[in-house]
Amino acid sequence: METRTAGVYRERAERRRRTRGTGEARGDGWQRTEEDEKLLRLVTRYSTLTLHQAAYACWGGRIEAARRRVRLMAEAGLLHRSADVRWARTIVWPTERGTRIADTGLSAPRPPGERLLHRLAVADAGIRLESEGHTVLSEREVHAAEAVPGRAAQLLSDLGVHQVPTGARRGETLAVPVGAHAVHWPDLVVVLPGGRLAAFEVELTAKPAAALRAILRAYKQARRPVAYLATEPVVRQLQGGPGPDGRWADGVAQELDLLPPGGPDPGAGGHLRIRPFTAVDPAVARRAELQAARLRGG
Repeated sequence: METRTAGVYRERAERRRRTRGTGEARGDGWQRTEEDEKLLRLVTRYSTLTLHQAAYACWGGRIEAARRRVRLMAEAGLLHRSADVRWARTIVWPTERGTRIADTGLSAPRPPGERLLHRLAVADAGIRLESEGHTVLSEREVHAAEAVPGRAAQLLSDLGVHQVPTGARRGETLAVPVGAHAVHWPDLVVVLPGGRLAAFEVELTAKPAAALRAILRAYKQARRPVAYLATEPVVRQLQGGPGPDGRWADGVAQELDLLPPGGPDPGAGGHLRIRPFTAVDPAVARRAELQAARLRGG
C-alpha cells in the first residue's frame, strides 16, 4: 500500500512538471523572479550547486526561501534536484528546458557524477568571487569560448582585458599551453582590476609532482597569475612546510622559482598565490577536509 501510494505521488508530481508553465505567462501559476533567473544562470555556468550555495548566491543565505523557489522550478521542469548524496544534502542542476531559459549560450551540463565534490568546490569558489565583485568565467564558459576561433579574444575584449592575444591556438587564450600539443584548462578565470587575467585552481587532492610541475611551469611561461585554493596536503606540496628538524622544506613552487625559498607564500607580488580552501557551504568544507584527512592517513 505504501509503495503504491508513493508511486501515485510520483506520477502526480511528474504530471505537474510536464504541465506547469515556466513562470513567464500569467496563466503559469507562478512567476519567475530575478533571483530565480540568477540561479538558472549560475547553475548552468557551474553545472551543479547545493541548496546552501544557491541560498548564499541568490537569497542572501535564506535556506527556506531557496528551498521554496527550487521546488517551484523543479516542478516546472527547469531544475533537477536530488538528495541522494547524503553529505551534500540537496543539490540542483539545470534541465535542458532550464538551460535554454538561462540563455547563457551553454548546453545542458551532464548530471553530477564521481567528481561531485570537486564540481561543488569550484562552484563554491566561483560564487564567492562573484559575490566580492569579480568577473568570473567558469570552466564551461572557458571551453565554450575557446571552441570557436576568435570567440575567446572577443569575449576578453568585451570584458576590458588588455593585451588580448591574436591568432592563438585553441585553448591558449584562456587556458595555458602545456607542451607542444596540449593545454591546461583552469577551474576558473577571473578578470582582475586593470584588465588583467588570473587563473584559479581548486585543488583538494595532491597531484603527482611531475604533473603539478608541468602545470605551474605552463602558468609561469604564459605569465598568467594563478591562485591555488587548496587543502592542507596540497598547500604543503606547493609551498613546503617545516620538516622534522623544524627547518622549512621547500615545495614545488620554490623549485620553479614561483615562491621565495625558505618559507610559505608571502602574499605579495609574484605570479602564484596559495590559500587554504574554504567554502560558503559547510558541508562542502567538511567533505573536503575529510577527503584530505583520508588521503594523508589521518
